[in-house]
Parts: sequence; C-alpha cells; structure tokens
Amino acid sequence: MKLNNWFNILVNPETGETLSKVEDNTLIFGKSTFPIINGKPVFINFEKGALFEQQKDRLDHIKTVLKNTFGRYYMFLIYIIAPVYVRLHWPTLQTWFTHQVKQICKHKKHVIQIGSGNDRISENVLNIDIFSYAEVDMVADCTKLPFADGSIDCVVSNAVLEHVTNPEAFIKEAYRVLKPGGTIISGVPFIQGFHASPNDYYRWTDKGLEYMHASHGFTKESIVAQSGPTSGFLWILQEWLAITLSFNIPILYLFFWFLFTVALMPIKFLDILLIHYKQANKINSFFIYTGTKPIK
Repeated sequence: MKLNNWFNILVNPETGETLSKVEDNTLIFGKSTFPIINGKPVFINFEKGALFEQQKDRLDHIKTVLKNTFGRYYMFLIYIIAPVYVRLHWPTLQTWFTHQVKQICKHKKHVIQIGSGNDRISENVLNIDIFSYAEVDMVADCTKLPFADGSIDCVVSNAVLEHVTNPEAFIKEAYRVLKPGGTIISGVPFIQGFHASPNDYYRWTDKGLEYMHASHGFTKESIVAQSGPTSGFLWILQEWLAITLSFNIPILYLFFWFLFTVALMPIKFLDILLIHYKQANKINSFFIYTGTKPIK
C-alpha cells in the first residue's frame, strides 16, 4: 500500500486541519503531530490504545496470537473451522463479501476497510484498525477518521459495527468522508453469541440494519445474508454445550468451546441451501448491507 497516494486527503481527526508536511516519520497538521510507526500512521493516542487492549477477554487474546501468527491467512482459517457458513460467490469461490467489494470498488482510487485486522481484500484497499496487525496500513478510530469531507469512494466494514460503542457515530462518519455517490458496505451479525474484539455490544435484524443506515442519509442498494440460519443455530448451540459442560470452570469452557467449534463445523454447509429460504432472515447469522450516499 503506497500511503503517499493518501496524504493529500488526510486531516487531523480532532480538528479537521489539513496535512502540513511529513517529517521524520511524523505527520504534521498545523501545531498537532501524529507518528508514523513501522510505516503506519497512528491516529490513536497511547491511552486509548491501552484501553482497547484492556477490554480484550481471554478468547480475544488467543485470537490476537492467531492473527499475528497466520497474518492474512487468519481469516481463511476462521472460514474453515468455524461453525458458520460464509456465503461464497460462484464461480470465483471468493466470499460473497470480498467479491462484492471488488466489483463495486473496481477502478476506485480511495477505498478503506475499517476494522480490517489481517483481512487483505486488495492491495488497493487501505486497511484501518485500532490495532497494528501485520496487514493494517493505518491505526485510527472509526468514529474519528483522518480523511477530508467527501474524499473517499467506498467505506467497507465486515463484522465491526457490533464492536463499536457508538455504531451510529461510525455510520455518520462514513457518510461524512464518502463522496456523493460513494458506497458503504457493512457486514453485521444478527444471531451470534458474544465475541469480544476487543468488546461486543450490538446485533441487528435486516430491518434494523436498513433503518440505521437510512437514518443517516444512505440509500439501500441491497441487504444479503452472508451466513444463514444453520450458522445462527450452531453458534448458539456450541455456546450452550460449552457453558453446560463447563460446570462454571473457565478452562473447561474454553476446552469445550474449541471442541464443539470444530466438531459441529460440517453441519454449517446446510446453509448452502437454507440461506436462500425466504423465512431464513428470521434467524440468519449475518447480514451485509450495501448502500450509497445520494448525489444532491
């Protein structure tokens, strides 16, 4: 990722001041400065970064180790072993989400993925996260993005909004930075258990997802199930079994959680068929919203 192509649209996320100059691994905005650490601009101060670290639970710490170990292959590992079917696009065999992003953002100059972790959709997509994983290009808060008004072509987030304390602030911020006619693609859970990353706050029905975006000015293009009713059922079942058999002993809970995560995995493929059932939206595991910022 060539960050030089992004410097002309950077602003101070607190004041809105434009970038004055880059000097000694430092971004200078008037009297304010932000560091570039290991080639990545960092717009989150130390105190906030430490707070995010403190919010992680034991399972999230394990996931962090796996993300750092497997890098961009972490998501592939999750798609394989998790008891959640991730909708594929045929015949490319990409996830439906990845295919959607690539098709909509083809030939677009400024596309950002919020909360990317180590998921690298394309070399042309700027990865933004609150943690500096290997595939992250910029460390920033999604509710205070360091981009000028109307400067971004597409804002992408996959399984991120549920981890944001104020998701509507993120939607509002996405609307601000998007160009008129720009696209937002938001993937969110409906029927899923608690999963800290570093914390977990919300769930949405398809109607709730549409309403949240519409209330901040977006026009819906589509809402598609990424994971179907079997995935929703398995997620709750695996948690119920792990909780029941743990006898309130945390280490036993983790053991059974991992055991049933792998053991129940094959059942998820029923969603290849069930994800297309009209009534499946009542308990689908995950939805993807695609919308546009109107051209006024």
